[in-house]
Amino acid sequence: MAAEQKRGYQQLADLMAWDTNLAIFPRFCSVNMLCLLHRQAEISELEERLEELGYVNNKSSDEKRRRLCYDWSVLKDLGRDSPEKKLLDELRIKLAEYNQALSDQITLAAQPSPNRSDMSYLQHWLQHPKGGANALRGSGSMPWSPVEDGQHHLDDFVDLSPLGNAERTVTQWMLDLLWPMLRHLPKGVMPVRQFGPKDESGKSIFSSKGNNRVFRTIADQISSFTATVLILIPVITLHFVNSADMRLIIIVVFSVAFQGLVVLATEAKRSEVFAATAAFVAIQVVYVGGALGSGEKR
Repeated sequence: MAAEQKRGYQQLADLMAWDTNLAIFPRFCSVNMLCLLHRQAEISELEERLEELGYVNNKSSDEKRRRLCYDWSVLKDLGRDSPEKKLLDELRIKLAEYNQALSDQITLAAQPSPNRSDMSYLQHWLQHPKGGANALRGSGSMPWSPVEDGQHHLDDFVDLSPLGNAERTVTQWMLDLLWPMLRHLPKGVMPVRQFGPKDESGKSIFSSKGNNRVFRTIADQISSFTATVLILIPVITLHFVNSADMRLIIIVVFSVAFQGLVVLATEAKRSEVFAATAAFVAIQVVYVGGALGSGEKR
């Protein structure tokens, strides 16, 4: 079946598969929390019943029942229909479900929210006569309604795009800003991908000129090159400066610039930023110390 012959959810699924930046889904935070709370209550009830059963067994005049509290072999030999076995089996199932649901929520909470531009494009497609054409009906048909309606916020959604998982740096923010212009590069640089019905000229209203993964790689390489240059410049500068005070000022200035570059243009952690900056300062100090020593010998 051709993509343009599909309607509703099938057509929307094709769109999200065509551009994963548009694979935007609601987190359902409230109902997920509600389900977790209900599972918590169920486990708490089973735990209370297990404690009550243990108390009864411990006070029992039957030696075998008292041994249930501390002898696993006795508990193991009980039949499947015994209250203890039934309760433990039910508790294991409920705990496994609760732990899995809790783990899923931890994973979901760590996923990024979509970009506003991607959400706007998805909303535009859903309403466009040659796109979704407002074909979705019934429950679950309006989770992508405009964010400004006061009911939905970008943080209520999750973006499944692999590019959305990257930490946002200044380099990436600048790239996102320039992306609308980069999309207009020649077809040889940015291959055009089209989606949906085409007009008489064979073009579709909805098109995508590749993704910006290549440009992100280039931006990362530029950042690495800049960092390397920033290491070499102070060494060369310090070679021509004779004043010890000026050398110290130069070290401070370039160290702050280097740290700023590492923080803003990379995804380095705090400990990594500190280690890189300390190494950068150490290189300059060693060079200055060597230069001063050579000057004194002269």
